[in-house]
Amino acid sequence: ENQPHGGIDWGKNPLLEGLDDRALEMVAAAEALVPLLEARADEVDRTGHVLPDTFDRLVDAGFIRLLVPKRYGGEEQSLQAQLAIGAALGRGCGSTAWMNQIVSGSSMMLSLFSEQAQKEAWGDNPNVGACASQSRASKVERSGGGYRLTGSWSYLSGVEHAGWAMLHFMANPSAPVVRLALVPVRDGRLEQTWNVVGMRGTASNTLHLEDYFVPDHRVLSIEEALTGNPATPFRNDRLSKVTYGPAVEIGLLATSLGVTQAALDYVLSKAPKRSIQYSIYKAQTDSPGFQIQVAEAAIKFTTARLISADTVREVDYAATQGYQIDYTNRTRLRAAIGYAGLLLRESVHILTQAHGTSTFAQVNPLQRMWRDVNVATSHGMTTEMFGYELYGKALVGSEERLAPLV
Repeated sequence: ENQPHGGIDWGKNPLLEGLDDRALEMVAAAEALVPLLEARADEVDRTGHVLPDTFDRLVDAGFIRLLVPKRYGGEEQSLQAQLAIGAALGRGCGSTAWMNQIVSGSSMMLSLFSEQAQKEAWGDNPNVGACASQSRASKVERSGGGYRLTGSWSYLSGVEHAGWAMLHFMANPSAPVVRLALVPVRDGRLEQTWNVVGMRGTASNTLHLEDYFVPDHRVLSIEEALTGNPATPFRNDRLSKVTYGPAVEIGLLATSLGVTQAALDYVLSKAPKRSIQYSIYKAQTDSPGFQIQVAEAAIKFTTARLISADTVREVDYAATQGYQIDYTNRTRLRAAIGYAGLLLRESVHILTQAHGTSTFAQVNPLQRMWRDVNVATSHGMTTEMFGYELYGKALVGSEERLAPLV
Protein backbone atom coordinates (compact mmCIF):
# COMPACT_ATOMS: atom_id res chain seq x y z
CA GLU A 1 0.00 0.00 0.00
CA ASN A 2 3.04 2.27 0.32
CA GLN A 3 4.27 1.66 -3.22
CA PRO A 4 3.16 4.03 -5.97
CA HIS A 5 1.83 2.96 -9.34
CA GLY A 6 4.92 2.03 -11.34
CA GLY A 7 6.57 0.02 -8.58
CA ILE A 8 9.23 2.47 -7.34
CA ASP A 9 9.54 2.28 -3.58
CA TRP A 10 9.47 5.74 -2.00
CA GLY A 11 9.56 4.35 1.51
CA LYS A 12 6.91 4.47 4.17
CA ASN A 13 4.16 6.88 3.21
CA PRO A 14 3.57 9.27 6.14
CA LEU A 15 0.20 10.28 4.67
CA LEU A 16 -1.14 6.82 5.57
CA GLU A 17 0.09 6.62 9.15
CA GLY A 18 -2.76 6.46 11.66
CA LEU A 19 -5.61 6.26 9.12
CA ASP A 20 -8.48 3.96 10.07
CA ASP A 21 -9.46 0.93 8.00
CA ARG A 22 -12.16 2.75 6.06
CA ALA A 23 -9.77 5.55 5.12
CA LEU A 24 -7.13 3.07 3.98
CA GLU A 25 -9.77 1.27 1.93
CA MET A 26 -10.64 4.54 0.21
CA VAL A 27 -6.99 5.38 -0.46
CA ALA A 28 -6.63 1.94 -2.05
CA ALA A 29 -9.65 2.74 -4.24
CA ALA A 30 -7.95 5.95 -5.33
CA GLU A 31 -4.76 4.02 -6.12
CA ALA A 32 -6.79 1.61 -8.24
CA LEU A 33 -8.08 4.52 -10.34
CA VAL A 34 -4.59 5.80 -11.22
CA PRO A 35 -4.16 3.81 -14.49
CA LEU A 36 -7.55 5.01 -15.76
CA LEU A 37 -6.84 8.62 -14.82
CA GLU A 38 -3.41 8.40 -16.49
CA ALA A 39 -5.01 7.15 -19.68
CA ARG A 40 -7.50 10.04 -19.68
CA ALA A 41 -5.17 12.82 -18.47
CA ASP A 42 -4.19 14.10 -21.91
CA GLU A 43 -7.84 14.29 -22.99
CA VAL A 44 -8.73 16.17 -19.80
CA ASP A 45 -5.86 18.58 -20.45
CA ARG A 46 -6.84 19.05 -24.11
CA THR A 47 -10.60 19.49 -23.62
CA GLY A 48 -10.51 21.36 -20.31
CA HIS A 49 -13.03 19.03 -18.67
CA VAL A 50 -13.12 16.00 -16.40
CA LEU A 51 -15.31 13.39 -18.07
CA PRO A 52 -18.72 12.75 -16.45
CA ASP A 53 -17.90 9.05 -16.29
CA THR A 54 -14.75 9.83 -14.31
CA PHE A 55 -16.74 11.94 -11.87
CA ASP A 56 -19.22 9.08 -11.47
CA ARG A 57 -16.33 6.83 -10.45
CA LEU A 58 -15.24 9.36 -7.83
CA VAL A 59 -18.80 9.38 -6.49
CA ASP A 60 -19.00 5.59 -6.45
CA ALA A 61 -15.75 5.41 -4.46
CA GLY A 62 -17.19 7.75 -1.82
CA PHE A 63 -14.69 10.55 -2.41
CA ILE A 64 -17.25 13.32 -3.01
CA ARG A 65 -19.01 12.61 0.31
CA LEU A 66 -15.72 12.18 2.18
CA LEU A 67 -16.23 15.25 4.42
CA VAL A 68 -20.02 15.19 4.51
CA PRO A 69 -21.43 14.56 8.03
CA LYS A 70 -22.56 11.02 8.74
CA ARG A 71 -26.05 12.23 9.64
CA TYR A 72 -26.58 12.96 5.95
CA GLY A 73 -24.99 9.74 4.71
CA GLY A 74 -21.45 11.07 4.39
CA GLU A 75 -18.14 9.49 5.36
CA GLU A 76 -17.15 12.28 7.82
CA GLN A 77 -13.50 11.33 7.40
CA SER A 78 -10.33 13.11 8.49
CA LEU A 79 -8.47 15.76 6.55
CA GLN A 80 -5.54 13.36 6.44
CA ALA A 81 -7.69 10.86 4.56
CA GLN A 82 -8.65 13.56 2.09
CA LEU A 83 -5.00 14.53 1.60
CA ALA A 84 -3.93 10.92 1.04
CA ILE A 85 -6.74 10.30 -1.44
CA GLY A 86 -5.98 13.52 -3.31
CA ALA A 87 -2.28 12.68 -3.54
CA ALA A 88 -3.13 9.23 -4.89
CA LEU A 89 -5.48 10.62 -7.55
CA GLY A 90 -2.89 13.25 -8.48
CA ARG A 91 -0.55 10.55 -9.68
CA GLY A 92 -3.06 9.80 -12.41
CA CYS A 93 -4.34 13.25 -13.38
CA GLY A 94 -3.68 16.59 -11.70
CA SER A 95 -6.87 18.26 -12.93
CA THR A 96 -9.08 15.39 -11.78
CA ALA A 97 -7.41 15.32 -8.37
CA TRP A 98 -7.82 19.09 -7.92
CA MET A 99 -11.47 19.01 -8.95
CA ASN A 100 -12.14 16.17 -6.52
CA GLN A 101 -10.27 17.96 -3.75
CA ILE A 102 -12.33 21.12 -4.15
CA VAL A 103 -15.74 19.53 -4.65
CA SER A 104 -15.29 17.16 -1.70
CA GLY A 105 -13.26 19.53 0.49
CA SER A 106 -15.78 22.36 0.24
CA SER A 107 -18.22 20.13 2.14
CA MET A 108 -16.17 20.88 5.22
CA MET A 109 -17.19 24.53 4.99
CA LEU A 110 -20.76 23.69 4.02
CA SER A 111 -21.08 21.74 7.27
CA LEU A 112 -20.65 25.05 9.13
CA PHE A 113 -23.82 26.57 7.63
CA SER A 114 -27.20 26.42 9.38
CA GLU A 115 -29.02 23.10 9.79
CA GLN A 116 -31.62 24.18 7.24
CA ALA A 117 -28.92 24.92 4.64
CA GLN A 118 -27.28 21.56 5.27
CA LYS A 119 -30.59 19.77 4.83
CA GLU A 120 -31.18 21.58 1.55
CA ALA A 121 -27.72 20.66 0.33
CA TRP A 122 -27.51 17.01 1.39
CA GLY A 123 -30.99 15.95 2.49
CA ASP A 124 -31.61 14.01 -0.71
CA ASN A 125 -28.07 13.21 -1.82
CA PRO A 126 -24.78 13.25 0.16
CA ASN A 127 -22.84 13.13 -3.14
CA VAL A 128 -23.73 16.70 -4.04
CA GLY A 129 -20.43 18.52 -3.62
CA ALA A 130 -19.64 22.21 -3.52
CA CYS A 131 -17.18 24.79 -4.82
CA ALA A 132 -16.12 28.22 -3.61
CA SER A 133 -14.84 31.55 -4.88
CA GLN A 134 -13.17 34.44 -3.06
CA SER A 135 -14.26 36.94 -5.69
CA ARG A 136 -16.72 39.49 -4.30
CA ALA A 137 -20.23 40.57 -5.27
CA SER A 138 -20.42 43.83 -7.20
CA LYS A 139 -23.77 44.75 -5.66
CA VAL A 140 -25.31 43.70 -2.34
CA GLU A 141 -28.70 44.74 -0.95
CA ARG A 142 -30.38 43.69 2.27
CA SER A 143 -33.83 42.37 1.42
CA GLY A 144 -36.45 40.77 3.69
CA GLY A 145 -34.68 37.95 5.48
CA GLY A 146 -31.70 37.74 3.19
CA TYR A 147 -29.54 39.47 0.59
CA ARG A 148 -29.87 40.22 -3.09
CA LEU A 149 -26.56 39.66 -4.87
CA THR A 150 -25.26 40.70 -8.25
CA GLY A 151 -21.79 39.79 -9.38
CA SER A 152 -19.36 37.44 -11.07
CA TRP A 153 -17.40 34.83 -9.13
CA SER A 154 -14.37 33.43 -10.90
CA TYR A 155 -11.91 30.55 -10.36
CA LEU A 156 -14.70 28.21 -9.30
CA SER A 157 -12.81 24.93 -9.57
CA GLY A 158 -15.18 22.00 -9.92
CA VAL A 159 -18.21 24.15 -10.75
CA GLU A 160 -19.15 21.80 -13.60
CA HIS A 161 -19.62 18.94 -11.15
CA ALA A 162 -20.64 20.71 -7.92
CA GLY A 163 -24.24 21.18 -6.91
CA TRP A 164 -23.60 24.24 -4.74
CA ALA A 165 -21.36 27.29 -4.85
CA MET A 166 -20.17 29.27 -1.82
CA LEU A 167 -19.70 32.85 -2.94
CA HIS A 168 -17.96 35.62 -0.98
CA PHE A 169 -19.65 38.96 -0.40
CA MET A 170 -19.53 41.90 2.00
CA ALA A 171 -22.83 43.23 3.26
CA ASN A 172 -21.35 46.54 4.41
CA PRO A 173 -18.06 47.90 2.99
CA SER A 174 -17.62 50.14 6.04
CA ALA A 175 -17.76 47.06 8.32
CA PRO A 176 -15.76 44.57 6.26
CA VAL A 177 -17.20 41.26 7.48
CA VAL A 178 -16.82 38.66 4.76
CA ARG A 179 -19.75 36.32 4.29
CA LEU A 180 -20.41 33.26 2.17
CA ALA A 181 -23.64 32.83 0.23
CA LEU A 182 -24.64 29.24 -0.52
CA VAL A 183 -26.19 29.14 -3.98
CA PRO A 184 -27.31 26.25 -6.22
CA VAL A 185 -24.96 26.25 -9.22
CA ARG A 186 -27.92 25.72 -11.56
CA ASP A 187 -29.34 29.12 -10.51
CA GLY A 188 -26.39 31.05 -11.93
CA ARG A 189 -25.01 31.51 -15.43
CA LEU A 190 -21.71 29.79 -16.15
CA GLU A 191 -19.12 31.37 -18.43
CA GLN A 192 -16.03 29.65 -19.83
CA THR A 193 -13.17 31.81 -18.56
CA TRP A 194 -10.54 29.24 -17.48
CA ASN A 195 -7.87 29.47 -20.17
CA VAL A 196 -4.53 28.71 -18.53
CA VAL A 197 -1.36 26.72 -19.19
CA GLY A 198 -1.75 24.18 -16.38
CA MET A 199 -4.52 22.46 -14.42
CA ARG A 200 -6.51 22.99 -17.58
CA GLY A 201 -9.14 20.35 -16.86
CA THR A 202 -10.39 21.83 -13.59
CA ALA A 203 -12.85 24.02 -15.51
CA SER A 204 -12.38 26.76 -12.91
CA ASN A 205 -14.86 29.02 -14.65
CA THR A 206 -17.03 32.00 -13.68
CA LEU A 207 -20.54 32.01 -12.21
CA HIS A 208 -22.73 35.08 -12.77
CA LEU A 209 -25.70 36.12 -10.62
CA GLU A 210 -28.07 38.98 -11.33
CA ASP A 211 -30.19 40.36 -8.46
CA TYR A 212 -30.28 36.92 -6.88
CA PHE A 213 -31.94 36.42 -3.48
CA VAL A 214 -30.06 34.39 -0.84
CA PRO A 215 -31.99 33.73 2.40
CA ASP A 216 -30.25 34.28 5.72
CA HIS A 217 -30.12 30.58 6.51
CA ARG A 218 -27.81 30.12 3.51
CA VAL A 219 -25.37 32.84 4.63
CA LEU A 220 -22.30 32.21 6.78
CA SER A 221 -19.96 34.73 8.42
CA ILE A 222 -16.33 33.85 7.71
CA GLU A 223 -15.29 35.58 10.95
CA GLU A 224 -17.63 33.41 13.00
CA ALA A 225 -16.41 30.29 11.24
CA LEU A 226 -12.76 31.21 11.88
CA THR A 227 -13.36 31.85 15.58
CA GLY A 228 -15.14 28.56 16.20
CA ASN A 229 -18.62 30.08 16.36
CA PRO A 230 -20.28 28.95 13.10
CA ALA A 231 -24.01 28.90 12.30
CA THR A 232 -24.33 25.12 12.55
CA PRO A 233 -26.00 23.76 15.69
CA PHE A 234 -23.82 20.63 15.43
CA ARG A 235 -20.79 22.19 17.07
CA ASN A 236 -19.69 19.02 18.77
CA ASP A 237 -19.00 17.37 15.42
CA ARG A 238 -15.31 17.09 14.59
CA LEU A 239 -15.87 18.76 11.21
CA SER A 240 -17.41 21.76 12.96
CA LYS A 241 -14.27 22.17 15.06
CA VAL A 242 -11.75 22.15 12.21
CA THR A 243 -9.53 25.25 12.02
CA TYR A 244 -10.69 26.34 8.60
CA GLY A 245 -7.73 28.32 7.20
CA PRO A 246 -4.96 25.69 7.44
CA ALA A 247 -7.47 22.94 6.61
CA VAL A 248 -8.16 24.51 3.23
CA GLU A 249 -4.52 25.37 2.58
CA ILE A 250 -3.14 21.89 3.24
CA GLY A 251 -5.81 20.33 1.04
CA LEU A 252 -4.54 22.37 -1.89
CA LEU A 253 -1.17 20.56 -1.72
CA ALA A 254 -2.64 17.11 -2.36
CA THR A 255 -2.66 17.38 -6.13
CA SER A 256 0.95 18.56 -6.38
CA LEU A 257 2.12 15.77 -4.09
CA GLY A 258 0.60 13.23 -6.43
CA VAL A 259 1.74 14.86 -9.65
CA THR A 260 5.32 15.24 -8.38
CA GLN A 261 5.43 11.58 -7.43
CA ALA A 262 4.15 10.68 -10.90
CA ALA A 263 6.88 12.84 -12.46
CA LEU A 264 9.56 11.07 -10.42
CA ASP A 265 8.20 7.67 -11.41
CA TYR A 266 8.10 8.68 -15.06
CA VAL A 267 11.63 10.07 -15.25
CA LEU A 268 13.14 7.10 -13.44
CA SER A 269 11.22 4.57 -15.52
CA LYS A 270 12.48 6.11 -18.79
CA ALA A 271 16.09 6.76 -17.71
CA PRO A 272 17.62 3.31 -18.43
CA LYS A 273 16.71 3.59 -22.11
CA ARG A 274 17.54 7.27 -22.58
CA SER A 275 20.97 8.52 -23.46
CA ILE A 276 22.39 11.93 -22.57
CA GLN A 277 22.92 13.84 -25.79
CA TYR A 278 26.39 15.25 -26.51
CA SER A 279 27.94 12.96 -23.87
CA ILE A 280 29.41 9.49 -23.52
CA TYR A 281 26.41 8.21 -21.55
CA LYS A 282 24.22 5.70 -23.38
CA ALA A 283 21.89 5.53 -20.39
CA GLN A 284 20.95 8.41 -18.10
CA THR A 285 21.22 6.05 -15.14
CA ASP A 286 24.99 5.78 -15.70
CA SER A 287 25.55 9.51 -15.23
CA PRO A 288 26.53 10.79 -11.74
CA GLY A 289 24.99 14.12 -12.70
CA PHE A 290 21.63 12.47 -13.41
CA GLN A 291 21.87 10.46 -10.20
CA ILE A 292 22.42 13.63 -8.18
CA GLN A 293 19.52 15.37 -9.89
CA VAL A 294 16.99 12.63 -9.25
CA ALA A 295 18.23 12.23 -5.68
CA GLU A 296 17.69 15.94 -5.01
CA ALA A 297 14.26 15.86 -6.65
CA ALA A 298 13.29 12.80 -4.59
CA ILE A 299 14.45 14.34 -1.31
CA LYS A 300 12.52 17.52 -2.01
CA PHE A 301 9.41 15.44 -2.72
CA THR A 302 9.72 13.26 0.38
CA THR A 303 10.42 16.33 2.54
CA ALA A 304 7.31 18.06 1.19
CA ARG A 305 5.31 14.92 1.89
CA LEU A 306 6.58 14.81 5.48
CA ILE A 307 5.70 18.47 6.01
CA SER A 308 2.24 17.88 4.56
CA ALA A 309 1.60 14.82 6.71
CA ASP A 310 2.77 16.60 9.87
CA THR A 311 0.65 19.66 9.08
CA VAL A 312 -2.57 17.78 8.35
CA ARG A 313 -2.23 15.67 11.48
CA GLU A 314 -1.82 18.84 13.56
CA VAL A 315 -5.02 20.28 12.09
CA ASP A 316 -6.90 17.00 12.58
CA TYR A 317 -5.63 16.69 16.17
CA ALA A 318 -6.87 20.17 17.07
CA ALA A 319 -10.32 19.33 15.70
CA THR A 320 -10.42 16.03 17.57
CA GLN A 321 -9.44 17.77 20.80
CA GLY A 322 -12.00 20.51 20.18
CA TYR A 323 -9.84 23.64 19.96
CA GLN A 324 -9.05 26.21 17.29
CA ILE A 325 -5.39 26.67 16.41
CA ASP A 326 -4.18 30.10 17.52
CA TYR A 327 -3.17 32.79 15.02
CA THR A 328 0.62 32.47 15.34
CA ASN A 329 0.49 28.73 14.77
CA ARG A 330 -1.92 29.18 11.87
CA THR A 331 0.65 31.44 10.21
CA ARG A 332 3.35 28.86 10.93
CA LEU A 333 1.29 26.20 9.18
CA ARG A 334 0.62 28.58 6.27
CA ALA A 335 4.37 29.17 5.87
CA ALA A 336 5.12 25.43 6.10
CA ILE A 337 2.52 24.66 3.43
CA GLY A 338 4.04 27.31 1.18
CA TYR A 339 7.49 25.84 1.70
CA ALA A 340 6.24 22.35 0.87
CA GLY A 341 4.72 23.70 -2.34
CA LEU A 342 8.03 25.35 -3.23
CA LEU A 343 9.84 22.04 -2.72
CA LEU A 344 7.41 20.26 -5.03
CA ARG A 345 7.78 22.92 -7.70
CA GLU A 346 11.57 22.72 -7.45
CA SER A 347 11.47 18.93 -7.58
CA VAL A 348 9.52 18.88 -10.83
CA HIS A 349 11.77 21.55 -12.35
CA ILE A 350 14.86 19.46 -11.58
CA LEU A 351 13.19 16.45 -13.17
CA THR A 352 12.52 18.34 -16.40
CA GLN A 353 16.22 19.18 -16.60
CA ALA A 354 17.28 15.64 -15.77
CA HIS A 355 14.93 14.10 -18.33
CA GLY A 356 16.09 16.40 -21.10
CA THR A 357 14.72 18.64 -23.82
CA SER A 358 12.12 16.10 -24.93
CA THR A 359 10.28 16.95 -21.71
CA PHE A 360 8.71 19.82 -23.60
CA ALA A 361 7.37 17.83 -26.51
CA GLN A 362 3.58 18.03 -26.41
CA VAL A 363 3.32 14.23 -26.51
CA ASN A 364 5.42 13.91 -23.35
CA PRO A 365 3.27 13.70 -20.19
CA LEU A 366 6.09 15.21 -18.13
CA GLN A 367 5.45 18.66 -19.59
CA ARG A 368 1.81 18.45 -18.44
CA MET A 369 2.95 17.48 -14.95
CA TRP A 370 5.40 20.40 -14.93
CA ARG A 371 2.64 22.80 -15.97
CA ASP A 372 0.17 21.41 -13.45
CA VAL A 373 2.50 21.66 -10.45
CA ASN A 374 3.57 25.19 -11.35
CA VAL A 375 -0.03 26.36 -11.60
CA ALA A 376 -1.30 24.44 -8.56
CA THR A 377 1.45 25.68 -6.22
CA SER A 378 0.85 29.26 -7.38
CA HIS A 379 -2.55 29.34 -5.66
CA GLY A 380 -2.84 32.42 -3.47
CA MET A 381 -3.43 30.35 -0.34
CA THR A 382 -0.23 28.33 -0.75
CA THR A 383 2.39 30.75 -2.11
CA GLU A 384 5.47 30.62 0.08
CA MET A 385 6.48 34.30 0.24
CA PHE A 386 3.15 35.49 1.59
CA GLY A 387 3.17 32.61 4.06
CA TYR A 388 6.63 33.63 5.25
CA GLU A 389 5.49 37.23 5.63
CA LEU A 390 2.47 36.22 7.71
CA TYR A 391 4.56 34.01 9.97
CA GLY A 392 7.39 36.53 10.25
CA LYS A 393 5.01 39.27 11.39
CA ALA A 394 3.51 36.94 13.96
CA LEU A 395 6.96 35.95 15.23
CA VAL A 396 8.02 39.56 15.84
CA GLY A 397 4.73 40.42 17.53
CA SER A 398 3.18 42.52 14.78
CA GLU A 399 -0.57 43.10 15.15
CA GLU A 400 -0.98 43.72 11.43
CA ARG A 401 -3.40 41.29 9.76
CA LEU A 402 -2.79 40.88 6.06
CA ALA A 403 -5.55 38.45 5.07
CA PRO A 404 -9.05 37.60 6.30
CA LEU A 405 -8.50 33.88 5.92
CA VAL A 406 -5.45 32.41 7.66
